[in-house]
Amino acid sequence: MRRMSRRVWRLAAGTITVALFTACSPDSPSTSPKPVLTQPEANAVAEVVATDAASLAGGATLDAATGMPFAVAPMPGAPAMATSSASCTPTRSPSPPSNSDGDPVPDSVRIDFTGCTFSGDAHTVTLSGSIDIVDPTPAITDRAFRTRNNAFTRTVTNTTMGTTRSVVENGVRSVIGTPDQIQLTDTMQTDYTFATGATASHARKWLATFVADQAGSIQMGSPLPSGNWSVSGSSTLTSGTNSYSLSVSTSDPLHYNASCTVEPRFDSGTLTAVVTKGTASTTVTIQFTACGQYTVTRS
Repeated sequence: MRRMSRRVWRLAAGTITVALFTACSPDSPSTSPKPVLTQPEANAVAEVVATDAASLAGGATLDAATGMPFAVAPMPGAPAMATSSASCTPTRSPSPPSNSDGDPVPDSVRIDFTGCTFSGDAHTVTLSGSIDIVDPTPAITDRAFRTRNNAFTRTVTNTTMGTTRSVVENGVRSVIGTPDQIQLTDTMQTDYTFATGATASHARKWLATFVADQAGSIQMGSPLPSGNWSVSGSSTLTSGTNSYSLSVSTSDPLHYNASCTVEPRFDSGTLTAVVTKGTASTTVTIQFTACGQYTVTRS
């Protein structure tokens, strides 16, 4: 078992020196079958899956006034920066957008993040790309909304270590919510660049349900409160010429702690990914133990 903590990106940059998902020596004698994933590869899969799970919180709430996510840099080990530290105001088009039913969701608006930067805790985050926000029920006053990420990019640089990671997101999220819970369909592709320079692409279709710890505490236009995420779905993870099928589930709901100051903002819960290649599979278990900390095991 390897403990993944706030400094997980440093471990990736400093100890994993081989390219992601390249051939390597079996962990067991040559007479034993080679595992689908080595431990470093399982750690890399966990980093991508944990990043995508952390991004659900941003996709579940909406600040229609600015289009700005309520937090940025949902990458393991990076600080959960508040949008108040942004050095820009995203561009809305049209401005102001129309809103036929008067609920918090505009009929249709594009938010462009070109030139947005954040700084804090020895990290700098740069945003680019755009997000389209659409009201799927423009004649009904409700909480439903849909977003489309168009090469929405988060680039995170550790200014002390000089390492950079990035995430590029394309795809659609659909949200139906009440003051008590949220149902989110996540049909996205994440193109991930690790601190080592290795890359991976994660195309997924997840169904996620969020239940607030305190009933009635989910407010449109406000950050997500603390609560539990349950996630299930399938995905494909590729790197170079290698492709893996993933089946993802939460055997124990992920507890989202809104007071966490480091990503991922989960302080408990278990996320399991069954990783299959051909007829062989490896189960990667991500156990969240505290804000920004988790362990990774493979079996």
